[in-house]
Amino acid sequence: LPTPSNISSWWNFGSLLGLCLIMQILTGLFL
Repeated sequence: LPTPSNISSWWNFGSLLGLCLIMQILTGLFL
């Protein structure tokens, strides 16, 4: 099993990717 720190880092990376996708979708809708 991976270490909790590794899990948290992957979760932060995934959340950042999700935010980027949401921002791109919002800008696409407004533009």
